[in-house]
Amino acid sequence: MTQPPDYFLPFLYSVETTVLELWEEFRSLNDKDVEFAYEKLKDYYKQISQGKSPEEPETSSERRQALIDELLNVIEEREETGEDAPFINNPNCAPAGIPISSLAAFYTMCFSRLLKSAQLWRKEAGPRGYLGFIKEQVI
Repeated sequence: MTQPPDYFLPFLYSVETTVLELWEEFRSLNDKDVEFAYEKLKDYYKQISQGKSPEEPETSSERRQALIDELLNVIEEREETGEDAPFINNPNCAPAGIPISSLAAFYTMCFSRLLKSAQLWRKEAGPRGYLGFIKEQVI
């Protein structure tokens, strides 16, 4: 996998740090749970970027719901502090030459990237391969 653009890194770090914190609380958490959360959040923000008003993602799994909720909290905090706003409609932050049109589009791109990474590491290193990878990289 190629290195993500520098402007994605703070967001990716926030998400992966949150995943590791939840892993401490829910030791049964595995890569499939993380992939589930990333997929749900990617789809959620994609719908928002398309002008729709979806309900926040929900699941009956306690650990998956806790992960989704915590990730939504992190995103809300980032929005309140304006951490990702400088990357929107910025010609210097333009994957494939097209500036990112909204925060929702930015989050969709980031969750797509995170999902691909989680899938790759699970396939290469087993059911907690991604969790092990980010533990080595993030901390």
